[in-house]
Amino acid sequence: MKYTLLLLVVGIMLLIIPANISQPSFNGTNPGCSGGGCHTFEDGIVSASATDLDVQITVSGTSGDVAGELVDGTGTVVAVNNGTSSNPFTLTAPGPGDYTVNAGHKSPLRWDSAMVNITITDVGENSSNPTVFKLYDNYPNPFNPSTSIRYSIPEGSFASIKIYNSLGSEVATLVNETKPAGTYEVEFNASDLSSGIYYYTLQAGSFSETKKMILLK
Repeated sequence: MKYTLLLLVVGIMLLIIPANISQPSFNGTNPGCSGGGCHTFEDGIVSASATDLDVQITVSGTSGDVAGELVDGTGTVVAVNNGTSSNPFTLTAPGPGDYTVNAGHKSPLRWDSAMVNITITDVGENSSNPTVFKLYDNYPNPFNPSTSIRYSIPEGSFASIKIYNSLGSEVATLVNETKPAGTYEVEFNASDLSSGIYYYTLQAGSFSETKKMILLK
């Protein structure tokens, strides 16, 4: 009897305690239900601003974890953070354009939307004045057969971007030259490679960073 009662109490607790935020269910005009549960719209709790491709998102009215997504003009989620204690937090856009930021928090579950415009002239060459070295997420990802890789260098440096397969073997070199300060974009065409996980590494001066991408044919 005591064991049955204990199970009943635990079951009730699981019902009333909200789950941790997982994949945000904010996309579109209807928040829907998934992950942490149903989210209720609450106007004015989200603000967003863009610096180059980085979108800084602030969710007010909470000291707990927040989550959010970046949606392009076609309604496609292009960047997502499933849950973070950092507030504000940053999502990176794949390129210039108009985006909707959907973000919110739990306990109670609330969400809101904000619009942000990212304008970059001359994407390929020296299009901004970056202050830090940065390697951006490739887009699209997964991809077939091409994807774009963007990187920033704040000072003139010899830069290289190399592609490696899952075994660590180099399969391509996209950049291997001295570049002036700026933000650049290079295309990786993998039409002659097989499906799988690949890695791309930016080396510029003493900076080095590696990210993962998926070729899906």
